[in-house]
Amino acid sequence: MRIRTIGDDVLEKKARPVKHVNRSIRSLMDRMLATMYSAEGIGLAAPQVGVGKRVIVVDIGEGPIFLANPEILRAEGTEAGNEGCLSVPGKAGVVERYKSITVTGLDKDGHKVWIDATDLLARVFQHEIDHLDGVLFIEKATKVWDVPPETTLRIVFMGTPEFAVPILAGLLNRGCHVVAVVTQPDRPRGRGHAVRPSPVKGFALDNGIRVMEPTRLRDPEFLKEMADLRPDVIVTAAYGRLIPRELLDLPPMGCYNVHPSLLPAYRGAAPIHHALLRGDTRTGISIFRMTEELDAGDIIVQEETEIRPDEDRGSLEKRLAERSSEVLLKALRLVATGEAIPVAQDASKATYAPMISSADEAIDWQKDARTVVSQIRALAPAPGATTRLAGQPLKVLAASVWEGQAGDGLNPDAAPGTVLAIVPREGFVVACGGGAVLVRQVKPAGRRAMQAADFLNGSPLQPGDRLI
Repeated sequence: MRIRTIGDDVLEKKARPVKHVNRSIRSLMDRMLATMYSAEGIGLAAPQVGVGKRVIVVDIGEGPIFLANPEILRAEGTEAGNEGCLSVPGKAGVVERYKSITVTGLDKDGHKVWIDATDLLARVFQHEIDHLDGVLFIEKATKVWDVPPETTLRIVFMGTPEFAVPILAGLLNRGCHVVAVVTQPDRPRGRGHAVRPSPVKGFALDNGIRVMEPTRLRDPEFLKEMADLRPDVIVTAAYGRLIPRELLDLPPMGCYNVHPSLLPAYRGAAPIHHALLRGDTRTGISIFRMTEELDAGDIIVQEETEIRPDEDRGSLEKRLAERSSEVLLKALRLVATGEAIPVAQDASKATYAPMISSADEAIDWQKDARTVVSQIRALAPAPGATTRLAGQPLKVLAASVWEGQAGDGLNPDAAPGTVLAIVPREGFVVACGGGAVLVRQVKPAGRRAMQAADFLNGSPLQPGDRLI
């Protein structure tokens, strides 16, 4: 049924009592309930669908309640709370209501019933009974505001690792309507390789969001489930798979990806790693409308930020993830209001950032000091840049370019990888193909990460030793 909105005369009139709960009234109740569910409401009164009769339907998640001629017999306590209304789209407000009430009326079989209601159920009953008397919630509200346009969108969120969790949390904190989360199936993770859910799945379940874990995105059953969700938009953030055309075409307002780079730079799976590997001092966040070509769609919003000298991959990723939620919300608002102005990427300037391989982890001490430090930053805290000491692997998790002065006693002709000096309380200096680095944090094989100074307390490492 068509939901009437503010300004329609039927909403301003007092509804007529129901004489008998007959087949016609029961049919009205069924159609009202279907309309309410379709609009994702939790209460609906007959005047809201153009019928001037004293009939309401309510479901706050505990099953539907049908009442004809509802009346409040008892009311106790008051409290203010936020309300919205299907008949007043785009508005919300604070309304003071009774906290506990007893309602009577005729149920769907025409029997007299009494219902004790508290909190949300009591509020919904009062809201819907007001409709029967021609009163809208904004007439009782002490404060009314515009609902953010992005919160009206039906959103399916697709993401898997920890990077995506703050982005999903940002949507929920803003009040956005995330109807489902799609994530990679459970798999072995962490030490011991126990089968565990993805970080996004864990967060979604903790927040009562439906989770879907398809093994194939083109699976007909999964595609039907997605279609049944009726998403306005699909948002992806580090989901881990290419999105097929069948999904890209599903939401009427498009699919959007959160990418931690200044596209077209660093298209691909590891943009943060590669920005640090190259020693970049600037990066950013791009929200773009997805196409079948990898990270090549038109940009909706892009925000630039510096890469701080002390940031490694882990800390930069965390900061970009937290900021991405705000940038995404800005893009979704533009999409919801029809104000988005897509900007095509310049494909001639595209660079690519493939996944990091084990070959990228080995430190080549022949390279200059800045390149080595960039590699260490890009791979910390995991998987870690790796060297070998006395035949055993040693991960280097933090280092800086050695800025020692001329005449400091270091051997300028030492081969790359040679330990040049022990620096008390800081670490040890290693020669590179150009310059040297001060190693500050390491992780020996089978042990925890530790400061290099602590490592030295239990290690015979001396100047002249060689890392390879």
